[in-house]
Amino acid sequence: MIVYFKVGNYKSINEPITLNFNASSISEHSESNLIENEKTVLLKSMLLYGHNASGKSKILDAIDYFKWFINNSATEKQSADEIDVEPFRLLESSSKKPSFFEMSFIIGKTTFRYGFEADDKKVHKEWLLETKIKKETPVFLRINQEIDVDYKKFENSDNLEKRTRKNALFLSVASQWNVKKAELIDQWFDSIFNIHGMDDRDYRDITIGLLNNEKYSNMIRKFIQKADLGISKIDIIDVPFTFDEIKDSIPENMRDRIRANFEKKKTTALISGHNKYNDNNEVIGIEHFVFDKSESEGTMKYFNLIGLLITAILENRVVIIDEFDARLHSLLSKAIIKLFNSSKIKTKAQLLVATHDTALIDRDLLRRDQIYFIEKDFRGASKATSLVEFKPRKESPYDKNYLDGKYGGIPFINDLESLFSDGEKE
Repeated sequence: MIVYFKVGNYKSINEPITLNFNASSISEHSESNLIENEKTVLLKSMLLYGHNASGKSKILDAIDYFKWFINNSATEKQSADEIDVEPFRLLESSSKKPSFFEMSFIIGKTTFRYGFEADDKKVHKEWLLETKIKKETPVFLRINQEIDVDYKKFENSDNLEKRTRKNALFLSVASQWNVKKAELIDQWFDSIFNIHGMDDRDYRDITIGLLNNEKYSNMIRKFIQKADLGISKIDIIDVPFTFDEIKDSIPENMRDRIRANFEKKKTTALISGHNKYNDNNEVIGIEHFVFDKSESEGTMKYFNLIGLLITAILENRVVIIDEFDARLHSLLSKAIIKLFNSSKIKTKAQLLVATHDTALIDRDLLRRDQIYFIEKDFRGASKATSLVEFKPRKESPYDKNYLDGKYGGIPFINDLESLFSDGEKE
């Protein structure tokens, strides 16, 4: 579970921004929207609002980069490679400083606080601390290539400092060398689902895998039926194909080599079934359609997400979705948020999304500390403010107040019609 994430001097972010999953002292939805873990109370979900180019996606991108660098810096980089990190470039002093990343998270009964500072040349600082019971103690601390390690807390990490390049994380190196605590953290970050914009198709195989599993296939079908998509059934069929059917997509200089090793292959196709009626509105059978050719973009997105949503709920994983509302009806988006906020499901899964859908700013759905507004200052630097910081009354119409500009995070758009008035066409 994420306790908080903090990032500074990264892309559109100058001064550090913190997304805090620690629940505030407000009382609403305390029986449903919160995770009680030992003495820590965390939010199950969080929504980011802001106008286009406010920096919502950059915050989610920062989490994804943080995760990627932890999982890959020891293996993807050579000693001379630059680190692919971008500072805030609209302020001269910031462009010369390292970017900052830090997350506090809970695995089992241990709370970790891990972070690093890096520019394109090297990791300047890196730290890992852990809290058991109440006391936070360092596991390792790094300044440039000087790394101070508590070997009792980081067993089997002896001499790995010498194997750590300046452009790699010590945590990543330790994970590669089978240090159990590093592996545990590395695997936890790898378990985070991070869906960028419109790339939900990349997760379809998770849904198909569950649909092929007798234990979960009925649950997948009920997820589809309960969403009122008009689909009465869905099936998977194997479709064989030949080399000649795909050769045009293969570079000509590679065709002979691939043809020699090509056997008849299979791919999967989704078939959706819709009720067929007679003129008396009686169901007389099922009409079958090729899913990708006949169903809407919204239906396909929902299907692609079902598998990872179920997996996250069952395995207590974190789901991060950019452009959450794209191609989804507001009521379907609400249903997904309710799933994570449910008091009926015992899970420690968390959902973090960026959205423009103001219908979700609903006091019957969310607490005030679950809503963040993102906007930019005059320098173009993003900042984040939780709704609870505005201290609105519980009965306030949050969505209306947001659109009226009371919480910031909305665009101030000039009159576009005037561009077509006399004298403005040139």
